[in-house]
Amino acid sequence: MKSEPAHLIRCLQQIHEVIRRANEIFADISQPSVCREVLLSEAGTTYILALSEVYQISRRLKDGLKARNLVNKQLQHRLHEVDLVWNNLLSFLVFGCSSSQMLLLMSSDSTDSSFLDPDQAPNHVCGICLAEVKHNPEVHSGNSHPVIFQGCCYHAGCANFWLNCVDCTLPRET
Repeated sequence: MKSEPAHLIRCLQQIHEVIRRANEIFADISQPSVCREVLLSEAGTTYILALSEVYQISRRLKDGLKARNLVNKQLQHRLHEVDLVWNNLLSFLVFGCSSSQMLLLMSSDSTDSSFLDPDQAPNHVCGICLAEVKHNPEVHSGNSHPVIFQGCCYHAGCANFWLNCVDCTLPRET
């Protein structure tokens, strides 16, 4: 297996694990009123927004894979697993989140699917999700502040997730 799909699989495994753990956390709260209180707190809102960003990485990764024709059965399976745990989390949270939180979570399904040709501009493709990296301060999707490290671009959200949940060394887009 090429190293590129291997790093993508590792990333998707960790995305799945983070969202799966969130499902377990919320499922362990036995009282709906306590769950609602947690979700509506400042810390709960921050946590939900962070989970939304983690899921957004999987959406950008899916778009990056399509743009580079790298989709294979194993990656499709991992993407499907992430969608399943995310949808499970959404169905659980619908009873405890405010309407504004739900709007933010549901907007995670919409991504910017415009890409640069990777052969023409390799330094503008995220070394993690393989999607275009562009500066867009109005968008809260990891696209707002690109990170450049050792000549490779990254979405800030992708780089942060990778370094905190996958590996201490950023992968390089090739």
